Amino acid sequence: MSFYHGSKNPNIIELTTNHSKDGFVYATSNRLVALTYAARSFPNLFSSENGKEVFNEIKPNLFRKMVEGKSGFIYTLEDKEFEPVPQSYKCGHIDCFRTKTNVKVLKKEFIEDFYNEFKKYVDSGEFILKSYESIDSDKREKMCQNISNVAKTLTADEINDKNNFWYLFID
Repeated sequence: MSFYHGSKNPNIIELTTNHSKDGFVYATSNRLVALTYAARSFPNLFSSENGKEVFNEIKPNLFRKMVEGKSGFIYTLEDKEFEPVPQSYKCGHIDCFRTKTNVKVLKKEFIEDFYNEFKKYVDSGEFILKSYESIDSDKREKMCQNISNVAKTLTADEINDKNNFWYLFID
């Protein structure tokens, strides 16, 4: 089985356990899940539903605004006896694993435009883009409230960081 890690960082040669608060290195056996991690910054509107990766577009055209023209990397990792992430720790995605040892990168793949890469998965039916209109208004409201609550804790620099997408929620 192959394991992947998605990131915007172009210089990863090894994932270390001291990088996370809980001392684990996290990975996925699903390239699409790695792609969502490479593309995202909070607000994380990517999740797994019924065995498929999904993006919940809580503002019109949000997905395209967040990922089009943006680039990043998918790293293929050595197999270090990864264990499934326990259900209580689930990240909201399928096929997630962790290990308590450092993990070397075997291969780095550059993704030039996340939008074009996701479109391949949409076309194959592996990725679902839930449009603004198709999401229940109560669900949209709860997701927006969560984003608003987190935004209140951010510094001005964090809010204005174009890589974190907060500017898309500030009218």
